[in-house]
Amino acid sequence: MTRFVRVVALLIPILACAVDPAERLYYDALRGEETGMGREAQVELLSRAISMAPRRSWYWETRATYLIDLKLYDRASSDLDTAIRLNDRPYLRFMRGLVTCERGYPAASVDDFSAAIAAQPKNTQFYRGRSLALSALGRYREALVDAEHLVAVVPQQAESWYARGVARSGLGDDRGALSDFGEAIRRRPELVFPVAARARSHERLGESREAALDRELAGKLERDRAGCALCLDPFRY
Repeated sequence: MTRFVRVVALLIPILACAVDPAERLYYDALRGEETGMGREAQVELLSRAISMAPRRSWYWETRATYLIDLKLYDRASSDLDTAIRLNDRPYLRFMRGLVTCERGYPAASVDDFSAAIAAQPKNTQFYRGRSLALSALGRYREALVDAEHLVAVVPQQAESWYARGVARSGLGDDRGALSDFGEAIRRRPELVFPVAARARSHERLGESREAALDRELAGKLERDRAGCALCLDPFRY
């Protein structure tokens, strides 16, 4: 369950007085978190709510969240486009940036991340998204600037160190990247992607034994954490 959905689900009892049919469908979908309804069924309920009240941006945003869980990124992106047209918010830009990266278009994501940062410069997760997108484009020096900001402001987050490791590795500093990936793993040992990245750095440094050990560990983690999208994918939130 994503952070957005968890928070909204906690508000359901408070908002139980909602009476119009679209809102009832919306809250029925959210209650699916507690009943094990399944994402497809939740998407169907939200689709019905949207057909009744298409100008409620939060319906589109929530459906996009569920579509992301289903890895239906094109549909999620379309929903986020609509949500942004109805009620442009920094977090929606961040979400669309992540989805755009998932779709394989990091260049198109940078403007969304930058818009989110400009509107809420203290929200560190926006810098993480932009740093990873810039690294995916080979713009490692710019990516390193964002990652250095993350390490300075939120060093307790494993993702900060991972983002810096990716940028440093791209700049040819695989020894420094190993340190960053190791710190990310120390802080969140359940994450698969920093282990896989560390394996690649070991390979580039000619450290075949260490690389093989990390590949083995990454494979084990991937099997053990198959149901944890956040553990597998650095572009999830």
